[in-house]
Amino acid sequence: MEHRLRKAVGILAACALTGSVCAQQDLIIGNIDIPSFRWGRQTATFEVTNNSDWVKYITVETEIQFEGTYLDPVRKVHTSYPLASGETRTLTPEIDIPGNYGKASLYIRLYDVVDTLDDILAGQKVFEQPFHLTFHIPPEIQPYFQEKIVLPPMVDNNPVWDNEFAHLLPVLLVEGKSLPEIAALMNADTGFVKGVAEELRRNGSLYKNKDSTFTPLFPVFLVGQAEATKRLVEQASDRMAALIQNNFKDYDAVLDSLVRADALTTDSNDFLDGGTVLYRRYPMVAGLLLWYHLGQVFITGRTPLSIFDQTDPCRARIGKYMYAVQGGDVFQGRHYYNLRRTGTGLEILYGDTLPRLRCPSGAGAREAARGRPDYQYTPELTPEPFLVSAGVVAPALVALSKGVDDVFLSIRDTLTSVSSDHGHETVTVGERYWFWNQLTTRTIDKLVKNGVLQRRGNGQFRFTVSE
Repeated sequence: MEHRLRKAVGILAACALTGSVCAQQDLIIGNIDIPSFRWGRQTATFEVTNNSDWVKYITVETEIQFEGTYLDPVRKVHTSYPLASGETRTLTPEIDIPGNYGKASLYIRLYDVVDTLDDILAGQKVFEQPFHLTFHIPPEIQPYFQEKIVLPPMVDNNPVWDNEFAHLLPVLLVEGKSLPEIAALMNADTGFVKGVAEELRRNGSLYKNKDSTFTPLFPVFLVGQAEATKRLVEQASDRMAALIQNNFKDYDAVLDSLVRADALTTDSNDFLDGGTVLYRRYPMVAGLLLWYHLGQVFITGRTPLSIFDQTDPCRARIGKYMYAVQGGDVFQGRHYYNLRRTGTGLEILYGDTLPRLRCPSGAGAREAARGRPDYQYTPELTPEPFLVSAGVVAPALVALSKGVDDVFLSIRDTLTSVSSDHGHETVTVGERYWFWNQLTTRTIDKLVKNGVLQRRGNGQFRFTVSE
């Protein structure tokens, strides 16, 4: 690990950052000392003198931003201190360094705040010191980074999983390596490795054995199995796309019959009508047919396909849907599906690409942890809303699904065989989810390429389904 430290005495006041003239220098910040830049919780040490006539309340923010090999985690830690008038105090704020490789920028900032319980504001910043670091991949671990290890959609948003060490850990555990062996390979502290393993155990992702070793509670697919599964995906998606294309003649006939029965409006812009979505083939096929209708049947059977149940996509803990796959994004579907029950029915968020979200922090994160998620789409990816009457759209979904049972039977038999060939006794829900996302991604791409469907808007949709 290389780092370039720029240590300097900071003599700054709030007015100094604005370029105005100060009667005196309110705060004097001494040299910053950081003894270690290894992964985990580290400590910076420096003195601050309050030269003002008033008590100062200081919040120190440490932030590290990675430009990693595959992932770019960010960590912020806030520590607050009161300083009496004339007091010199040694501050020891913590720095949280995630298990990641590549370049990183560390910032230490001081804020002169009114109340340490308030959110800090940019205008309160009185000091900032950057440090530029590089975390090199040890030679012993370099071969593992030839193939990126990916997790299910949105799981990387969880701070437990947003770093390269956490992605690699399940593979090393499956190989039978102990935590001390992993620490030596990674050139990391054993305490840090044990801490991550324990956090993943509490997260429900690892099982701690009686001999204090750990075992993943989800399947880990190595590149050989990923390649074999992708070949199955290619064959199955070709069949699925051809089937859907052929079934559109029956789909159109169903729409005509619904109109004749006054069950469907003829105004395709009547967005308050629960059947209007039938005139929008792209969200109808991508979101409702392939995920709401067929996805549940293939992945969970009769159980609702609630991937983010009791969690949210910002701090995703997806339980039985979890998996890890070696080989990178080429072996990963890119669709996003999030179903949850409401007081009157279902809300479904679907995207043909993974949406970027504004995740809560501070109080918002605490609310999310209690099961009250509060996250937002970035403006350019706001989903298009549809009201959906399940009874109205059901006949059209059935028409588009004609012949799919034979495809499902073939897929399940072959997927079981592939999984068994690579050492997996059963095909888990997580494996079926992994396979289905690849299948739907390729099926939609093929239907768009063949002119059967035309992508609509930004590819993000919100369905409010009344059952």
